[in-house]
Amino acid sequence: MHITPLTGTIGAEVHGIDLNRLDAAAEEQLEEAFARHLVLVFRDQCMTPADLMALTNRFGGPGDTPYLQGLPDYPDVVPVIKEASEKSQHSFGAGWHTDFTFQERPPARTLLYAVDTPPSGGDTLYANQYAAFEALSEGMKSSLLGLKAVHSAVRSYGPKATLKDHMENMTITNDTDEPDIQLHPVIRKNPVTGKPALWVNPTYTIRFEDMTEQESNTLLDYLNALIVYPGHCCRVRWQPGTLTMWDNRATQHCATSDYRGYRREMWRTTTAGEIPSAYSKDC
Repeated sequence: MHITPLTGTIGAEVHGIDLNRLDAAAEEQLEEAFARHLVLVFRDQCMTPADLMALTNRFGGPGDTPYLQGLPDYPDVVPVIKEASEKSQHSFGAGWHTDFTFQERPPARTLLYAVDTPPSGGDTLYANQYAAFEALSEGMKSSLLGLKAVHSAVRSYGPKATLKDHMENMTITNDTDEPDIQLHPVIRKNPVTGKPALWVNPTYTIRFEDMTEQESNTLLDYLNALIVYPGHCCRVRWQPGTLTMWDNRATQHCATSDYRGYRREMWRTTTAGEIPSAYSKDC
C-alpha cells in the first residue's frame, strides 16, 4: 500500500490495494490514513453493489438515508445518476455541504463509487473543517465554543424544496410538513482524533440557537467562506472504478455541475454516526 497526499491540507490517493480483499493490517493502515487525510481516493476498484455494502459494513454499517431511493436489492446503496439527455445542468450534491447534518446522528463517513463518468468535469471538491477552525482568531474560537446551531433538511427536502425537480433520473421525496430540526455544536469534537472542527455548512445549517436567521446569516456566511478557502480544499477527479471515502465529521464537499451532455453514475452509501459532541478547551 502506498499513500500519496493530494494537498498539504486534505486528501490522499491510496495505491496498491484491492478494497474487496482487505485484511486487518490493511484496514488499520487505512483508518490511520483516514484520520490524517480525511478524504481517501482509491483507483481501479471493481465493485458490485454487494461489494460496496460489504465495505460499508466493514467501516461501521449503513446509516439511515431518508428522502433518497436506493437500488431495489440494496436500499442503502443510492444511485446518483445524471443522464446525458437531462435538461437541468444541476447535479445532485452541488453546493457545499456536509451530508445529512439534519439528523440526530449524522453519517460518520460517506463512500462514493464511480460507475460511469464524463470525459472531463463532474469532479468533487472537499474542504477541511479542522483547518477552518485553526484559522479562526482566538477571540472567535472562544465565542463559538459552546454555541449550537440549528440544522434542518428544509432547503433540500422540505415541502417547498425544488431539488427533486432538477434530478430527472433520481427518486427524491420531499417532506409534506416542515421537517424536524436538530441542534448540533458549532465546534465539534471528532470522536476518533479528539480534534475540533468548525462544523457548519450552508445547505443544512439554518441559524444559531436562540437567534433569528437574519441575525445568524452574516456570521454563517463568513464561517462557510472560511471553510472553503482554497488552502483548505482538495479536488477529486473521477474515473470509472474510483471509490472515494470521506469523513463527514470534519469536512464539507461539493459536486461540480460542468458536464452537460455526458452521463455520470455513482453509487453512494453512508456509515452510521454518533450524536455530535461539543469540543471544549478542557477536552
